[in-house]
Amino acid sequence: MKKLIPLLFLFTACSKTNIVVPTKDYTFSIDSVLTQTGKSSLPKDANGIYHLKLVTGLNQQPHRITGRILINGKEPIPAEKIEFESNLSWWLKEGDTVAYITKAYINYFTGLYTIIKLPPLITSKDEMVGTVNTASYSGTKGELNTIIAPIGTMKGDTMIIKAFNYNSKKTIYTKIILE
Repeated sequence: MKKLIPLLFLFTACSKTNIVVPTKDYTFSIDSVLTQTGKSSLPKDANGIYHLKLVTGLNQQPHRITGRILINGKEPIPAEKIEFESNLSWWLKEGDTVAYITKAYINYFTGLYTIIKLPPLITSKDEMVGTVNTASYSGTKGELNTIIAPIGTMKGDTMIIKAFNYNSKKTIYTKIILE
């Protein structure tokens, strides 16, 4: 009996306190799809669909998508990760030239600025290439940025970009008609 008395004090001395967890109100949006110059947004129709004019014959044509994520109206700290997906992709075939590389330098012996062509970068196997960068982290004031890069042969397709934030469980879809 004497051994049980200290145990009773142990259980009666503890009290359950409610821990208040602050609620997080997420604001998540895609603001615009920018032109290649990055100075203005692509045109948007009455249905909220962007229209992007592609140049036939060109390979990737990069454009920036901007957006914002805020928590309780403020910049998220730490930064929030946004995952992106696209419904379109294309194949880079084995033997295709990926890039032409040049090297510029000042010749040590002559003092002349020299530019030389190096051998082209050629793929060694078939690879599927996505049309959107797969992830982005929020920056200053919650700003988001990612790059899309459709190719000229996608003219006539509709690109659907899915943006997802795990913490807020929010998903946004953006449609872009490739003309």
